[in-house]
Amino acid sequence: MASIGWIDFSTTDRNRVGSILDLLRPEGMVDELGMGTMRDGLANQLFPGISTIQTRAKYFFIIPYILYDYQKLKPAQRKGKTPSRYLEEQEYEIMWNLADKYRHEDGSGVIGITKKRPEKIVRRPSAIYWNGLYTYQFIDTSGLGVEGFLQQTVNPNLDSLLSSFMEGDDAVNDDADAEYENTFHLRIPPKLNWNENLTLDLEQDEAELFMDRILSISKNKLIAELLINEDLWSLFQQAGNFQQFALAASSLGTLPASIRDLLILAHDFSALMHGAHITYNCLLQKMVFDLDYYTGEWETWLENIQTNMIDYDNFNPEVLFSYSPTTRSSSEQFVREWWKQTRLGFPDLNKRNDLVKKQEAMVKRSKARLLYNKTDEVREGKWMGLKHFEYRFGQGRTILTDIKTALNQ
Repeated sequence: MASIGWIDFSTTDRNRVGSILDLLRPEGMVDELGMGTMRDGLANQLFPGISTIQTRAKYFFIIPYILYDYQKLKPAQRKGKTPSRYLEEQEYEIMWNLADKYRHEDGSGVIGITKKRPEKIVRRPSAIYWNGLYTYQFIDTSGLGVEGFLQQTVNPNLDSLLSSFMEGDDAVNDDADAEYENTFHLRIPPKLNWNENLTLDLEQDEAELFMDRILSISKNKLIAELLINEDLWSLFQQAGNFQQFALAASSLGTLPASIRDLLILAHDFSALMHGAHITYNCLLQKMVFDLDYYTGEWETWLENIQTNMIDYDNFNPEVLFSYSPTTRSSSEQFVREWWKQTRLGFPDLNKRNDLVKKQEAMVKRSKARLLYNKTDEVREGKWMGLKHFEYRFGQGRTILTDIKTALNQ
């Protein structure tokens, strides 16, 4: 069995490798046709602060707790130990301890569950959760990455010093923090002995805080509505995937119109682009094996697309693009043309094929399989690339389930 290895040069190098390995996860499968930016733009609206590699809600607290512990260290204890190094050491200690506690068996949500001392991982929880910690203001990072943020706390520039002096520290824990400066702008209360008998279950006070942050910061978004709308939550739990959930939720009378519209847009974009990914696989199978794999799937898609989309008549690509302003213009044009040909019923399959070939070439350039015959990884009857978009559906359900479970204790 093939394996991947790397030389451990630096945190930056590890994070770069981690970003590549993230593509191996279900939602992060290689984006052959450049739809990922638009998919992620919608996912950011539905589940802000959540990513495809987050596992449990508890990590939103573990990282700030570690940084609180560093703030409490006396100068002599900090000697020779930067915040970055301390965070890394503590994350690994927690990883190994939790892996032991959960017997190194998958399913608990422990990041690095299979690792034993002194084995390490490519991406630590701090990197995986950093954007979410900023989104929900567990840490006021000012939008900096984890390494840049921690480095700035060691060597603050003049602007940050003046800002701290002028604005003061309005962290929620001023009184509790009286013995030391809140260097890391932490916005959750500290917790004594948080690491004793640590599990990945949230405490009730943590769940209450997290719920409050979601309801205030992500007000009028799906992630917040799921916490307060029991009918919607029931559908969310029962659905096997995002497509099923969006279809059921779109007819729910208690769902706010703005959320319904976004769910329909996300559902229908996924249904529409499924045809493009079917075509991609049809072309690969024909080119490499001269076989008609997925042709029947294409015919079924084309016959049923009008009814498979929730609101076929009102689908508007321009609304979709408004949620992903960094999308390449060529990808936007591809979606426009694909939608146009869909409404025409794809009268010319050669035009369909050329659309997909050109789009893959624009996205993958010299690595394009169809244009440059880069087919070493193509296997007979094996699907390549994306299918339906999940928009972080599974990860959102896990995080929200952790919160609701703790609230109901």
